[in-house]
Amino acid sequence: MALGRTHELINLLALPGFLYFLPKEFYLPFSVGYVLGTFFLSPDLDLKHSKPSKRWKALKILWHPYQKKSKHRGISHIPILGTFTRLLYIFLIITALYYLLYFFLSYYWQEGTQKISQLHPLILVEELAYKEWTFYALLGLIASELTHISLDLLWSFWKRIKPF
Repeated sequence: MALGRTHELINLLALPGFLYFLPKEFYLPFSVGYVLGTFFLSPDLDLKHSKPSKRWKALKILWHPYQKKSKHRGISHIPILGTFTRLLYIFLIITALYYLLYFFLSYYWQEGTQKISQLHPLILVEELAYKEWTFYALLGLIASELTHISLDLLWSFWKRIKPF
């Protein structure tokens, strides 16, 4: 697509269409997932200078390995698989940071290790997996990705057939 702004605008305009088909009590988690997927976890995170990459500010450095291993419109643009790849990547980063903090605290602050052990990423993911709102937030992430990929496909098709 020509500009990231176009993606974001069309994604936001499509959100009410998705909400129409959802139970009202899950509008918020779906919308949060959808907006996060549009602005922060976009398939365009595979590009170093994309708007979603820049939005991570100082934390964009965390996405450099992902960008090095991903080519644009590669795995990140495969529906559903792209979303799960980005979520797995974030989970691995969080888990690595957790263990670094845990081992650092075990040397310098024993009480801190007891407190941080309650925040183990696997335990948190397991707890989230049993929440119904988690499903709708994940659905929002996937819907934003599908909208993004559909726009990319339509844009590529239009560029091929335009008469001028």
